[in-house]
Amino acid sequence: MLKNKEICDIICAAKSIAIVTHKNADPDAFFSAYALSRLITILCGKEADLYFPESISAITKRAIKNYSLKINYLSKGVKKENYDLVFIVDTGSPEQLGEYVKLISRENVKIVLIDHHFTHEFFLKKALLYVDPEAKSTAELIYLLFKECNVKITKNIASLLLIAILYDTRQFSIARPLTFKVASELLEIAKEYRSLASIIKIPMDISEKVARLKASMRMDLYRAGEYLIAITNVGAYEASAARALLDLGADVAFVISENKAIRVSARAKHSFTKQLGVHLGKDVMVKLGKAMGGTGGGHDVAAGAEGKNVPIDYVKGLIVEILSEIFRTKGLKLTALKP
Repeated sequence: MLKNKEICDIICAAKSIAIVTHKNADPDAFFSAYALSRLITILCGKEADLYFPESISAITKRAIKNYSLKINYLSKGVKKENYDLVFIVDTGSPEQLGEYVKLISRENVKIVLIDHHFTHEFFLKKALLYVDPEAKSTAELIYLLFKECNVKITKNIASLLLIAILYDTRQFSIARPLTFKVASELLEIAKEYRSLASIIKIPMDISEKVARLKASMRMDLYRAGEYLIAITNVGAYEASAARALLDLGADVAFVISENKAIRVSARAKHSFTKQLGVHLGKDVMVKLGKAMGGTGGGHDVAAGAEGKNVPIDYVKGLIVEILSEIFRTKGLKLTALKP
């Protein structure tokens, strides 16, 4: 893996730089990318072009509005295609780049991945890696990069990186010791916590409530030993629905949605992944993505997959098949529970 100082040298040697994140950029992706762009400008006096495929999430827009930020970026189309350095930020697979995958398709482009997910094989082959799968947010890595490059973090950037960390750690519920250390140092600069935390607290609208309730109504429930597995489908808010199913009692939940392509969002309890030694992104969603003709990946307890527009029942069958094999190796049998 690249050392921080190596990235600093790579930045200053580049002539033309682009920064790209995953589709519908959440606060961690957006503010990590924006902070990186500011680091590049301060460090070398260069302006990096920002690309956020298929726009940014509602909660990201809210945070931008709160800070009255004026950030130039594109969500479709490109300013140019011949960048010699492209940063991929907070992105688990090339498919998540949407149309901007073309920016890293040229032979002579240098690619640097800054991420905290399980690394997709495409990036393992094509990119220089600054990846820590144990990190709980990409913002943690960006903060460390500022320190290594001896670039001072402003109060504004500190606040934005804190928002990113708060969002991706669900307000420190999945934090590691280094997360608290980084957050503490950022808080010393930002001087404010309560208002930052309030930015990412958006009241649940009726559409999200309906999606959560429909997910529970359509749920297929399975058991393997003492573990309960929920598989369902909704039209939107897959991640929220998956979290709701965990709150209801499932140990792991898979929520499928269909809109031009099939997407699956999965969430698991820490006890499930730790006790079984299963990594949701690496052991389940990578396989599922390939089986659907697409790609998958993510964290140990939060992961996703996207594939071709295949029937939902077919995807449910694939999930059951993959899980059955995993449980079999653990001496457990996956059994459907009757309604």
